[in-house]
Amino acid sequence: MSKKISFFLQVFIGTSIAIVLLYFVFRNIEWVDFWQRAKKTNYSWVFFSIAISLATFIVRAYRWNILLEPLGFKLKTSRTTLAVIIGYLANMALPRLGEITRCGVLNKNDKVPIPEAIGSVVTERIMDALTLLLLILISLIIESKRLVTFLHTAYKDFQIPSYFFLILLGVISIGTLVVVLFIRKKNKVKGGFMNYLNRFIAGLLSLKDIKKPVGFIVSTVILWVLYYLMSYVIVFSLDETAHLSLSAGLMLLITGGIALTIPVQNGFGTYHTMIAGMLVLYSIDKTTGVFLATLLHTSQIIAVAIFGSIALLISATIKKNMTN
Repeated sequence: MSKKISFFLQVFIGTSIAIVLLYFVFRNIEWVDFWQRAKKTNYSWVFFSIAISLATFIVRAYRWNILLEPLGFKLKTSRTTLAVIIGYLANMALPRLGEITRCGVLNKNDKVPIPEAIGSVVTERIMDALTLLLLILISLIIESKRLVTFLHTAYKDFQIPSYFFLILLGVISIGTLVVVLFIRKKNKVKGGFMNYLNRFIAGLLSLKDIKKPVGFIVSTVILWVLYYLMSYVIVFSLDETAHLSLSAGLMLLITGGIALTIPVQNGFGTYHTMIAGMLVLYSIDKTTGVFLATLLHTSQIIAVAIFGSIALLISATIKKNMTN
């Protein structure tokens, strides 16, 4: 299968899923009430959230620089920020495309080899996944009663097919076999592939050699605090949600984070469905829940579109680094 056909299928499938989910989310919405909420919204909080999003790009870029430094690349945060923002813009076309794109931008502008860059990005994403998992565990403690009620209601009729475990076992077995065969035959694998793989692993393991461990930890904490604020401040834009507690803000962050990990372009549909469903825990009606989810999601899309376009323009005009 050619790359063009594969790319088209991924876009088509992702877009189709998004359209179906958006249909089910919005099909019973009272549009008159929806637009009334839009007229009454205090958009200053939305603009504040967009401003915070710019800060998240900068902090993420700073943290990425810490991972790149042990690999021999000491870059200005401003240049890495351009790559990060352009990566987010690329994600609007295809999920996870942004991770490759930002490595490509850094390679073009600052001569950072793509294998090492991709390895460091994978490490960065692993740390984000672990942070999200930690936040989920914290939310289970803080909001345990609400979560139990929600999960019982949402999944009371859900049953795992009996053949699911057979498929899972098969996938694990095949994966294990491939890894074992690769380890046994790796000495026979010559040339570019092994070189690429070794450089990728070097990027992946860059965390163990970082020179600023405190900076990495602090930047990770700041990054997720900013993500929290970016989601939470928007609740004050609506009278119906302005009363939501700090713990509700944590649930917004977690739910949104999980929704955006699902391979659908920018979480269209999945984000709206999960946020609106989560807000039921706090007695927020469906129309208000969907509107708040739309407000949150659209503000993030606008932020990426604006800052991404600016980053593309700057990236096309800045002087390229010819040496590391």
